Amino acid sequence: MTPGEPIQKSLRTYIVAAILGMAAIGAWAVMTERIGYVVTSGTSMNPVYYQNDLVFVAKADSYHVGQIAAYHGSIPGQRVLHRIIGGNGSAGFVLKGDNNESIDPLNPTTDEMIGRAVLHVPHGGIWLKPLLGPSGLGMLSFLVISGGATAARNRREIPRGRRKKKVKAMSSRQGGSWAAAAAVLKAVERLSPALRVAAAVAAMLTLFAFILGILGWMKPLVEAKAGEQQPSQALTFSYTTKVPKSAAYDGTTVTSPDPIFRKLANSALLRVRYKGPTGILNISSNLTNGTGWHTTMTLVKDKSFPGPTSDWSYTLDFPALAKRADDASRAIGSPTNGSVDITLNVSVESGNLLPLRAPLQLTITPFQMSLAGGTKLDTTAGGEASSDVIVPREIRIFGHSVITAAQARSDAILALIGAIAIAVVVLLAARRRMPTRTRAEIESRYPQLLVHVEPMPSPPGKPVVNVNNFPALVKLAEKYGQMILTWRRSEADDFVVRDEGITYRYRVPLDEPTLQNVELINRPGAGSHRRKASSPSQVS
Repeated sequence: MTPGEPIQKSLRTYIVAAILGMAAIGAWAVMTERIGYVVTSGTSMNPVYYQNDLVFVAKADSYHVGQIAAYHGSIPGQRVLHRIIGGNGSAGFVLKGDNNESIDPLNPTTDEMIGRAVLHVPHGGIWLKPLLGPSGLGMLSFLVISGGATAARNRREIPRGRRKKKVKAMSSRQGGSWAAAAAVLKAVERLSPALRVAAAVAAMLTLFAFILGILGWMKPLVEAKAGEQQPSQALTFSYTTKVPKSAAYDGTTVTSPDPIFRKLANSALLRVRYKGPTGILNISSNLTNGTGWHTTMTLVKDKSFPGPTSDWSYTLDFPALAKRADDASRAIGSPTNGSVDITLNVSVESGNLLPLRAPLQLTITPFQMSLAGGTKLDTTAGGEASSDVIVPREIRIFGHSVITAAQARSDAILALIGAIAIAVVVLLAARRRMPTRTRAEIESRYPQLLVHVEPMPSPPGKPVVNVNNFPALVKLAEKYGQMILTWRRSEADDFVVRDEGITYRYRVPLDEPTLQNVELINRPGAGSHRRKASSPSQVS
């Protein structure tokens, strides 16, 4: 092992650890909704943002005037990105587009904010939109997973000759998806433990993004939800009184809506019946006599009742009510006529239902008590399903709501971006570990170790060890403190390290990449004696 090798391994370990740490932070940010994004539309934020720009936003504990922030709009799934121009986090911020003349109708609080703008990618939404469908997510998932297999292939997987390439291609096609899966597993096995963990994280993020993408895009962001059945409510008024037997009535009991003649009765029992859910009852009466005078009397104040049926009764004293109106007329100097108009106002408030209100209008004259024209004794409400409402579509598992479709789409994109970032780093690291196969690759990667010379024959009677990959030759050169000599022959490119009478050679054939065996050349009496190819650990 060379002096610099432990440093290189430690550096790789730190890099992979940093990648995994960033992936963990990214996953935490996505799951806790600390990071989001907005694809702009319209011209409200020109010239800061334009159509189809991509803006990343981060959740903040507080916001202030001048910041550009995103919040949920009135339409399900809509995200509004405007500038804060006033307000505060508790009462609600005032926002306005830089290119708008009016302020936004909504005033989101700090908790309702999605986040403030932290990163702007001009026209980023244009390339992001093709990724928003299941086909785009599926294609990227395939590229992320299969890309690692392609990058981790080594020289032993390179077929020999065109004919063998065709044969292997045919066998690969016959193997189908099983062969592809085997290639992926084989490639992952060759990675270092740290890179395997990073590749696994990328694969899990990709699978997570793929599943969320399917769930998020399989249906629209919103759905129509049937309105709930409203509880029925009913208020019924009635009055009754006893009268002596006479030609005026068929019996001795007078009930609503018949008039009550005061010569036969001077009072009546008024009843109010409510049918419906539990609520709070309020009853008041308003008296007037046509002179402009009026007074209001509270009969029932905030009375709770259990339901489903509640009754309330009140005795109407005709002479007392008429006297109250005549006293008011005399006080203002108006003639008295013994008449009074009564309006009974009943109100029931029940839960989240709209208040049920019903008036009952009665007229008392010296001759009779009767209902005012057009007065109804029955009032009903509810009992019918409300119209359909548009709500954000929710993704449910075993009947439990887990996430909305809009959030699933957002999380899928962020998870896929994280998976791609990790996969790119894994591919680059795996590529550096791949053996070089051509002179151009070797010269590009190790220019500081190469010395170009004219072709040189091997020393007579000295062994020549053919090394099966170039990194092994690099380790030998570093071990012996030698430069790598290289020249080109008509049949191959040779790379040589000489030390203590032994020649270590890595050969790149010009016709096809064939691995050579370790052999002894020009050794007296050993013209056909050969040894098996040495691995890098064996020659070092």
